[in-house]
Amino acid sequence: MYMLSVPASCERGTLVLHPVGEIDLHTAPALADAVREVTGPWRELVVDLSGVSFMDSAGLHALIGLSKCCRERGGRLALTGVREQSARLLDLTGLSGVFPNIA
Repeated sequence: MYMLSVPASCERGTLVLHPVGEIDLHTAPALADAVREVTGPWRELVVDLSGVSFMDSAGLHALIGLSKCCRERGGRLALTGVREQSARLLDLTGLSGVFPNIA
């Protein structure tokens, strides 16, 4: 069974997602679901990938969709805690420059 939990918090107008598990074809929709479950006036979104052990192209697609959602609100999506495997995937696909990284 595929598992991904996506705890979220809202801190000063910034929505922070903390996915834990693998983000793949079966679990990527959980990211969008987490955003839909959080209400409030957030525009900025941070995805902390430190708990993500694996991510494939479906995970990248989910991040792109979340980024679009942020832009529609006049905000942006940033990544933090990017592990080596995810960083390689972002580099290989040319997306490493699309998502700002924060410490």
